[in-house]
Amino acid sequence: MMRYRFLIKGSAQELAWLNREASRGWLLSAIKGNWYHFKKVDQTYRLFSEYVPTEVATAMTEGQQLFQVLATVQVQKPDIQVVYTGTDEPALMKTPITPGDPQMRLQVALNLRDKALNTINVMIFVGVVGLGVAAYAMVNDDSGNSALAFFLYLLFMIWAVLRFVKVAKNLQTQIVKLRRDTLDYDGAWMPTMHVFLTSMLTDLDTETPTLASLGRWHLVGHSDKGEYWYDLQTLASEAEIAQSLKPCIPKTVQINVVSWLGLAPLGWFI
Repeated sequence: MMRYRFLIKGSAQELAWLNREASRGWLLSAIKGNWYHFKKVDQTYRLFSEYVPTEVATAMTEGQQLFQVLATVQVQKPDIQVVYTGTDEPALMKTPITPGDPQMRLQVALNLRDKALNTINVMIFVGVVGLGVAAYAMVNDDSGNSALAFFLYLLFMIWAVLRFVKVAKNLQTQIVKLRRDTLDYDGAWMPTMHVFLTSMLTDLDTETPTLASLGRWHLVGHSDKGEYWYDLQTLASEAEIAQSLKPCIPKTVQINVVSWLGLAPLGWFI
């Protein structure tokens, strides 16, 4: 059996899916690109995945291991391999799963997201060319068959593009979480959110881990009445910012977060 999935190699989401398939008797046998190959087995397996250097992965594949090596995937950025192992031994199946290095997971996720976006671009280009050919055939066909084919092709392209957009959005959600865990925002476009705090007695301590994980803080100004204005370059939403601020400020402080769009949406409708 083969299944096509756009998943971050070595991620918890991918591992959970592979273990669900294993519980149904389908054991991972190989991974080629985004195609996952499975074989039918009678035993119940539990799968594990980890990031290892290439030389270590070679030794794991060649040597006798407690866990059976099921598949390996070479990652170019960073230059590592994702090794997938499994076991049907009840004692070994209880081995706790520890998440891999967040920084490495972030690099793998960014690489996969770029591939997903490139795939979307290629699909849009091919789709537009195909629509042009189908439209030309429809104009020169009096039977009406070309019109039906054109309509079905259009629906298929819309479905395919929306599916890949959903995949890219899912990847981006995971990337945002990894960026916040690692505080690595290099190369990320971070919109500026405007945070207004009232009734503050002193400056906000933006160095606390909870607030520092949101992004880059900058104090714009404050008044004698305890009103503070901060600009925050972040990937978090207004609700996430407000939720993170609550434990760090007195309960009497009022929080107002204005998005990087400001009042622009109001102007669009006037």
